[in-house]
Amino acid sequence: MDQEILAHFLQQRPDEAAPGRPDHRASPVLELIVEHLPEYPATVFSRFGEVLLQTRPAIALFGDYTRTGGSSQFLVDRWLSDPSARERYLVEVGVPVRHHPRCYRHIALGGLALYRHLLVCPAQRQALLVFMPVPGSASHAKLRALAAASNEDSSADRQ
Repeated sequence: MDQEILAHFLQQRPDEAAPGRPDHRASPVLELIVEHLPEYPATVFSRFGEVLLQTRPAIALFGDYTRTGGSSQFLVDRWLSDPSARERYLVEVGVPVRHHPRCYRHIALGGLALYRHLLVCPAQRQALLVFMPVPGSASHAKLRALAAASNEDSSADRQ
């Protein structure tokens, strides 16, 4: 779709409607918060669902949305086009999601029960989604193992 047409539908200027522009990144405040969450899966995304920043545990649990570029950086695109993205979410029928943890599946660790916490930054039109387990639970132990493994992988990549 043409940028001007898309901008009209979104009621934006054409330069604001281009999600891949170079300055389209997580706000400094959200980046700072994410830096202090090294043990938890956390993702910053735009109002269009474009993933702007992920912690290492989020990459290990959900896949790396930020390296691929293009439409695969968008949550909806991955969900619709990549069956492996859907396999990470365990379906729970009849469970109200607002008051219970959601279940996710890691290929090596199995199921994890995690609560979702959303922090919205309206001025930047961005949101931070953090996944946290119940302290002391089996999911908490699995998440610590996942964070440790992803940090080791990151250290090996830098060497």
